[in-house]
Amino acid sequence: MSNSRRTILVISFAVVAAACLFGATKLPLWHLRMEAPQYRDEEALKVNVFAGSMNGDLREITVLNQYIGVHIPEVLPQSKWLPTALLLGAALGVLASLLPFLVRRGALLITSIALASAIGVAVFQAKQQMYDIGHKRDAHTKLARVQDFTPPFLGTAKVAQFTITASFGSGAYLLGAAIALQLGGAFVRRRSCSANCCCKKSQPTISPQTSEALA
Repeated sequence: MSNSRRTILVISFAVVAAACLFGATKLPLWHLRMEAPQYRDEEALKVNVFAGSMNGDLREITVLNQYIGVHIPEVLPQSKWLPTALLLGAALGVLASLLPFLVRRGALLITSIALASAIGVAVFQAKQQMYDIGHKRDAHTKLARVQDFTPPFLGTAKVAQFTITASFGSGAYLLGAAIALQLGGAFVRRRSCSANCCCKKSQPTISPQTSEALA
């Protein structure tokens, strides 16, 4: 593969990664489902968390939470900066792919690592908030005797009468694809001349007349 084709391949990786990151700002990153005897099947309570917002049965959950003393924040702290971080990562990835080969790899590596770090910080904040929800509770509610708990970030857990299941949304998989594409673009190698090719070019050609004269 020629160097120009490799460059086009790297740019294509970066553009697709940017599209994935843009899509991740519009699609849910995380799902929460709560089931209980009175909330089964289609009646189960659901929450969808996006990069910049969340929706679902938030009003119903807020009413229920008054009985066990927990408080779900209306706005998540990471929603204030995560969409901007994802779009910035998309733009920087495309710009890095346009740089000369000698600096392109380093720029793409730095961009993908910075993007992964931002996502890691958002996950850390989310897990801390989930811990606070189940441990920093109002002691004067009707069901305050329910033991402290931490809702699952992934998987299933039992809290009082509720079975809580958490899973990644489609946006989270787009984030993973974007980071993989940026890393893939960073490790596309530049074409180098083979040893045989270089040796052939370095050998001088001798004409028949020169050979006879030397003889």
